[in-house]
Amino acid sequence: MRSPLPTRYWCFALSLAACAAGIVFWSAGGIWPWIAVLAGALSLIGVWDLTQERHTLRRNYPITAHGRYLMESVRPMLRQYVVEGDNDEVPFSHDQRSIVYQRAKQAQETRPFGSELNLYAGNYEWINHSVLPAEIDDHDFRVPVGGAQCSKPYSASIFNISAMSFGSLSPNAI
Repeated sequence: MRSPLPTRYWCFALSLAACAAGIVFWSAGGIWPWIAVLAGALSLIGVWDLTQERHTLRRNYPITAHGRYLMESVRPMLRQYVVEGDNDEVPFSHDQRSIVYQRAKQAQETRPFGSELNLYAGNYEWINHSVLPAEIDDHDFRVPVGGAQCSKPYSASIFNISAMSFGSLSPNAI
């Protein structure tokens, strides 16, 4: 038997029911006034979540979505002391996901100077600035294409060559 209320609204419905029960049994005293106040506050948060238009997650999962934001706020502590680092890619690092989230929200992407990466690791590539650069041999970075047997020989640069430069796209793709 299916419930007439989707499971995503159960927390909101439970807070409304607890608020109503707390109001009904308020005069009995004890814990009921506290239940009414706490459930009433949660119900107001749920109504706010349902009527706001900025966050789809809060609109679709009233009250419950705040648990996600809470977990997101304690995430750095949990990762630092329990799980792993921000740069462990399983399959994407937290930094990569946060860039995607910022771009999806069209938020300004600002990053502080510095890095959390291990700059001395063997697989880290780095180019240092040189005050006194070494002399570079004058190489011609072009490759001759065609020759004496070709009607229009030319020289192609080995840099800035894409797949389309040599006609790898078929007419169907164009």
